[in-house]
Formats: sequence, C-alpha cells, structure tokens
Amino acid sequence: MANIKKTKTGKLNKANMKPDRLPAVPKVVPKILSALSSIKNIDFIKKEYDLSEENLTPNMVLHKMSEILELYLKIIQQILQPEEFHALYESNAFDDKDKALLFELYKRIIIAHRELLKTLVLADETDTLSTIQFVHGELQDVKPQILDIVKKLQQSWKTDAKKDGNRGTKQYFG
Repeated sequence: MANIKKTKTGKLNKANMKPDRLPAVPKVVPKILSALSSIKNIDFIKKEYDLSEENLTPNMVLHKMSEILELYLKIIQQILQPEEFHALYESNAFDDKDKALLFELYKRIIIAHRELLKTLVLADETDTLSTIQFVHGELQDVKPQILDIVKKLQQSWKTDAKKDGNRGTKQYFG
C-alpha cells in the first residue's frame, strides 16, 4: 500500500497504483473446466447444485456445496446447542443417544466443509476436482440422515405437547 499515493483531497489516486503490486486473481484454467466435464456424474452435480453450463466452474460448484454443508451444520447445531425458542422445543425430540449420533454426523460434515474451505483458499487445480468428488460423496451419504432429522423436527411440532409433559416450554420457563 506504500505505492498508492493520496491526492490533496485525501482520495486514493488509482493512476499511481502499480499493476505488479496488485494481488493476482486466479483465473479459471480451461483444463480444469474440461476435467470438470469429464466427471462421471457431472449432469447429476449440475442438477443437484442448481448449476447451468454458464456458471459451471469448479469454484461455483464448491460454493454451492458449501451452502448446503452450512445449512446441514446449522440444523445440527440448533439441536446440539439450541438458542432460539423453536430450537429449544425441537431439541427435546432427541435423547442423549440421538445427540451423540448427531455429533458424529456433525464431525463428518465439518470435516468435509473444512476440506472444501482449504481447497478454496489454496486454489490448487489438482485438489479442486478431488475435493468436489469427496464433498459430493459426503453430501450424498449424509442426505438421508439429514432428511430423517428434518422429519423428526417437523414431527416434534405435530406431537401434542400435553402428552409429552409440555416438552421444552415448562422446562425452560420454569
């Protein structure tokens, strides 16, 4: 930033910025795109992550996967560490054994998410495709479990609270 000079008004003078000092922005390498299209289940990936041919880049695939992983993590976090009223109520549908299993699922998802973040930060061509395959496989493996969790959360609202001793509300509000 030492090469950027301010004008008398205190604004940055972009003309004084040297292009060799600006951070390099990684470009999408054509061979990665061709390699991406060679993935055996690329059509399924495009459908699953709502991608079109125009926005089918490795980084876009990783970002879409990241959104789904973050949603799954949030669902599990609200059960394991409830802070909002709906989460307090819903978390009572899970006993300690269920929560231990949820924590194992949480660890699996967080490992996939951290691997994805590492690949985004490194921007390494060789890791990108293997990370897409790894994370996609993890997402497909945990999807049925997440669906079961969501069904159980939904069912917790359908169950008559009086039958279950006013789950959550009586315990929380005293």
